Amino acid sequence: MSQPHQITRRTFLAGASAAAAAAALVPTTNAAAATPAAAQSAAQPADVADGVALHWVDGKPAATTGSSWGVPWPKGAVSARTTFALRDDRGNAVPVQSWPLAYWPDGTLKWSGHAVDSTALAAGFRLAPGTPAAPAQAVHAARSGDQIRLTNGVVEVRLATSGPLAIPSITRGSRVTAHDGRLVLLLQDKPDDADGPRRTSWTGLVETADIEQSGPVRAVVKLTGHYREDTKSGYGNGHREILPWTMRVYLNAGDGSMRVMHHFVWDGDDSRDFIRGLGLQIQVPMSDAPHDRHVRFAGPAGGVWGEAVVGLTGLRRDPGSAVRAAQVAGTATPPPAQWEATTQSEWQDLPAWGDFTLAQHSAAQCAVWKRTSDKASWIKHAGFADRAPGWGFVGGVSGGLGFGLRDFWQQFPRALDIRQATGDTATVTLWSWSPHAEAMDLRPYDTAGHGLDLAYEDTRYGWGISTGISRSTDLQLWAFETTPPRDTVADLAGALAGRPQIVADPQTYHDAGVFGRWSLPDRGTPARAGLEDSITGIVDFYAGQVEQRQWYGFWHYGDIMHTYDNDRHAWRYDVGGYAWDNAELGSDAALWYSFLRTGDAKTFHLARAMTRHVSESDTHHSGPFAGLGSRHDVQHFGDGGKEARVSESFTKRFMYYLTADEFIGDAMRATLQLDKTLLKYPPLRDYLAAPSGVPTVIRIGPDWYALVSNWLTEWERTGDTHWRDRIVTGMRDLATLSAGLFAGQQGGAVGFDPATAHISDLHLGGDYGKVNLTMSFCGEQIMWEAIELVDVPEFRAKLIEFCRYVQAPSQEQQAHFGFSFNTQAPGAVYSRMTAWAGEQLGEPTVQQRGWAELLGDGTAARWPAPVHVDGAATFTPVDEIPLSGFNTNDVAQRSLAIIALLAVAPDQAP
Repeated sequence: MSQPHQITRRTFLAGASAAAAAAALVPTTNAAAATPAAAQSAAQPADVADGVALHWVDGKPAATTGSSWGVPWPKGAVSARTTFALRDDRGNAVPVQSWPLAYWPDGTLKWSGHAVDSTALAAGFRLAPGTPAAPAQAVHAARSGDQIRLTNGVVEVRLATSGPLAIPSITRGSRVTAHDGRLVLLLQDKPDDADGPRRTSWTGLVETADIEQSGPVRAVVKLTGHYREDTKSGYGNGHREILPWTMRVYLNAGDGSMRVMHHFVWDGDDSRDFIRGLGLQIQVPMSDAPHDRHVRFAGPAGGVWGEAVVGLTGLRRDPGSAVRAAQVAGTATPPPAQWEATTQSEWQDLPAWGDFTLAQHSAAQCAVWKRTSDKASWIKHAGFADRAPGWGFVGGVSGGLGFGLRDFWQQFPRALDIRQATGDTATVTLWSWSPHAEAMDLRPYDTAGHGLDLAYEDTRYGWGISTGISRSTDLQLWAFETTPPRDTVADLAGALAGRPQIVADPQTYHDAGVFGRWSLPDRGTPARAGLEDSITGIVDFYAGQVEQRQWYGFWHYGDIMHTYDNDRHAWRYDVGGYAWDNAELGSDAALWYSFLRTGDAKTFHLARAMTRHVSESDTHHSGPFAGLGSRHDVQHFGDGGKEARVSESFTKRFMYYLTADEFIGDAMRATLQLDKTLLKYPPLRDYLAAPSGVPTVIRIGPDWYALVSNWLTEWERTGDTHWRDRIVTGMRDLATLSAGLFAGQQGGAVGFDPATAHISDLHLGGDYGKVNLTMSFCGEQIMWEAIELVDVPEFRAKLIEFCRYVQAPSQEQQAHFGFSFNTQAPGAVYSRMTAWAGEQLGEPTVQQRGWAELLGDGTAARWPAPVHVDGAATFTPVDEIPLSGFNTNDVAQRSLAIIALLAVAPDQAP
């Protein structure tokens, strides 16, 4: 990790009074100077030349559908023009595709993105500068008339550039495996419990198509559009436009499968638009004899449900062991002439099962149904289990389509439907929201607000709306030349559900100097081991709570609850601002930092699910609150407090850079809208009106810090210095405020002009106000990272001043400012800021004060051990922390404090 910028106490005191130091800003570079073409191509340092070790976060998988990931590089170490080579743990070259994710201010690579195909199955890899190996069957993407054609030597995928059929065809060899793939939406105009809801069918029309990557290892095509109602004249011919969507299609070199990532933004009318079904529908040609047509659904723990369209097992007359074995295996049966006489003459009279469904009703129940046709009843006891991985197949011995949905049971209600498998063409629908469940209802949970004093719920009239929230679905389609063996089904289902992910080791992330100031685990003393145990223990507790409390579902998966109700032995799921967490006070960041320093797989999966959830269910991508996130509430979107701190890019960067996930990149870019949104919906709208001439009022923290994280992220992703300059403008303005970062009311109120990014003093009488919320949402990490990237000395001095005196005794404040004041700074929240100021000023006693603020009485563990509660006291046995008011605020802030304090004051650690 790079050494922190050092400043002596004398330099600090001089800098605090010398605003003219702004001239020391890093020399300005234009946007082009930070692009790969302009970056230097100096020889790589020896340690970088050796590369970085990589591994699968869950261990070596049996199968994958490929993987993408990011690698950080120290500042100045790797030219943006660098190419990379990948080798496995046996030294074999592995084809890899690489691209830049972020740049340092000098134009060198900060993060590189990489992708491999499904043949990369070694236990470990090493990535280093070099010439990448070429894949045996490269993938290509090119426009061909009104379509985009993807080829990789195994399959050909055609995508539409406009119209209702997003996927015109998938072909393997000379056989069309599937065709006429379209996005489908079922709406009804009333909830299920209303009289006679009217149902309508809609199709997602493709409006734009762009090739984002064209090989050689991975091709990516981005389609966008809206849904329109189907009419008698055709799919999507209605006039009303709803639910803007994005769909990315990924095809890897030599692979027989393609990934489809679908994302929609909710812009419907919650009083008359109730989603009954949402999915991808595609047609599968069926040419084999009915008894050689097969359906497969993957079950839990490697199980497989597999039957034929016409079954030849379990009959009164035995067709022969070879026939039965072939049907079970999914291979071609012997010719009917070789069957037992009665069977060969009468098998046509057996029922032909045309329709099949795998329905995931909840996180604890799934079922397989089948029926002969839509004119007959369902047989709903074909198969039962708790959690299906969401993988299916329909086809025959001459080929067919495999299909699956990731997070199948976690984001219930889901379903896989097969219809008309007895005909020439079967229809497959992968339901992101199952039509076999109740219709989606996005109305508020109550028609009235409930106030801050008791329910802690900020549901101002009309502001607790769902408009602009979003959700994504990750799908996979396989083109098979024959019915896949059962073991193959189990392996592919495991790859689908497990989502194998390549990562680096904690030392690599730490040494690159990314994500601010954080530490690697330190168990050098019993007390320090206790601190580490408190972090890992609380992660384990929350992982257990997710499972025990069943925090799953389409909109819920990834979130946790905020505050516990010990009287009911339940989380406060129904009490306003105490219900869903929505990453309040940095619970997502705490998980990501915990993963970075430990490499723990469980922590990684919790963090990834939470980041996707917060970026979608908790963030408004469009509508009146575009770019803002919703504060915690009974419903994720339901609180009237719309905050930049929820949607800020800083906490999304972890997932984006570690996994190279394009959709998280889109979500971070969407937050740039909130600069203008704050004109209409300032965070202090009910407490402090903007004076004449001031466009809007924001708080230094958490609002401006969140804006900085958005601008910083866009700057490092693109090299466009427009975004850096907005940060510089604000830093310079803040340095001129008479009260510095202590300025303003309600946690640092200042004027803000979104057009120029200028900050102005509201002239509130030099108020050194309370700062309890100012740094509570990773503000310190945002600032620590920003001041190392943007050199504004006078702002750095003001930041150090703030951190030095925010928890200082009154006599020290008196000596420095000439008066004392109460900042109301919570101990755990501001402990690392205090210690950081001590590090910057060379004051070990101030570093020690930071630890004292966190530990208080000196104990290493903040929370008592969980206890088990059962019997009549609770609906079902549960585990709970026996502490009144136990909540994620304390958990997140204490974990973040330990991780940062061990970095900025390691010698003072207990």
